Amino acid sequence: MKIANIIVKQGALRSQPSFIGQMLTNLSYGESVEISQEANGWAKIRVIKTGQTGWVHLSALSKDAMTLKSGFSNSGNSTLNHSATTDELALAGKGFNKQVENQYKSRNPNIDFSWIDKMEHLTISDIEIQRFLQEGQVYPIGGQS
Repeated sequence: MKIANIIVKQGALRSQPSFIGQMLTNLSYGESVEISQEANGWAKIRVIKTGQTGWVHLSALSKDAMTLKSGFSNSGNSTLNHSATTDELALAGKGFNKQVENQYKSRNPNIDFSWIDKMEHLTISDIEIQRFLQEGQVYPIGGQS
């Protein structure tokens, strides 16, 4: 088994290797998982901390060793005396931070970034997503979830 870490702010653990598979839980940036299988861009994993199993898209994982600093545990939960938020760590892990954002904005002064900021705070519950998929009769390959 290979050890990997979640490299997105929140990664959905799903019952099937599909974006429309039932979401079992959210995994946080930095959480460690064991990969037991890979198929079509998905990894079947076991969450080391909880033992829960399911599927995560490979884009949410890094197989490289990960060290969190500044008072953060490997689960992404902050402790006292920290200097960066989990959001900042997730963005930095993707090569994006406030300086990169400011540089991009200075090169593209006519772009309205307010909608991007609004989208970052948009949340849609798993129940709403499942209802939308059912009403639209959208199912993962292999049948209903």
